[in-house]
Amino acid sequence: MRQLLQSTHACTLLKAERTEGRLNHAYLLIFDDARNLKTALKEFSKIFFGADGEGADAERISRLIDEENFSDCMFFPESGKKFSVEDAERIIEESALKPIEGNKKLFVAGDFAEATTQAQNKLLKLLEEPPEGVYFLLGATVSFSVLPTILSRTEKLEIPPFTQKEVTACLNRLYPGKESETGLCAAASGGSVGAAQNILEGGYYKQLVLDAFELAETDPFRLPSIVKRVGETKYKKELVSLLRLIFRDALILKTSKINGVAPSDKTGKNRAENYLMLKSELGRLKSISDYYRLTALITAQEALSEAEKQIRFNAVFPQCLEICMAKIIEQNNR
Repeated sequence: MRQLLQSTHACTLLKAERTEGRLNHAYLLIFDDARNLKTALKEFSKIFFGADGEGADAERISRLIDEENFSDCMFFPESGKKFSVEDAERIIEESALKPIEGNKKLFVAGDFAEATTQAQNKLLKLLEEPPEGVYFLLGATVSFSVLPTILSRTEKLEIPPFTQKEVTACLNRLYPGKESETGLCAAASGGSVGAAQNILEGGYYKQLVLDAFELAETDPFRLPSIVKRVGETKYKKELVSLLRLIFRDALILKTSKINGVAPSDKTGKNRAENYLMLKSELGRLKSISDYYRLTALITAQEALSEAEKQIRFNAVFPQCLEICMAKIIEQNNR
């Protein structure tokens, strides 16, 4: 995970600002991965203190940050709790005290998007006028739940979704021996390592694949009953992401057939198959590609991308999914 985080633009930006001596007094790290948000906050805290390099002191500070025991870097809230008014009050008290080891004190808070309006407002004045040497690193899985007054007083560091290849490689490092499963988990994750981990550890990836293909292969008469059943899944974003990838792969096969892509000289297979995300399901992908019109497959990409955004904003999932699939089916029947 550390390797992935260090490759991000947000990481590069913070390193540059530290090196050039122009650190902002407050940062908001947006990372849509609740499981690994604290890991990301710790890695960025290490960068802030220059503990991401080599040397005995850097290694010592890095270890203490991992343990949440570095005196000049305080983490809030306690594990398993949401950021509260009491946390904000404690930060206000601690901010009046001088740093112990250096000239900087960092307060780290995550997931700040889950904090109440009262808790966020309690911290607002301190963010506006922090004492000298006091800095903030706020973490959030989404930015829309953070108050505009907080957003305007922080510099945003955003980690976009990782590619399927990056997530797969990370899973292969974390779960040796599971290589046959990691690709599908990564495909369903929407670019989130944490989501992929949850799917893999829970054994849900097979069911997600079955549900996504059932939706893609359904007819209008069965759609409501299928949506009602799969709508109860707790992996809503992952299901829509996987469904979009199914239609993406079907679109690749469709366009290659229309354009008459020649077989590969080495394998005799359609070259387009090399670009598929779900190669293990080639037979079903070909059937979907043959069943849907080109315009319907294009509509699927647009509609499902919009559905992913709506789900992030807490849209009613079954209704959102049914409307999306209805658009695709309607386009296919024109």
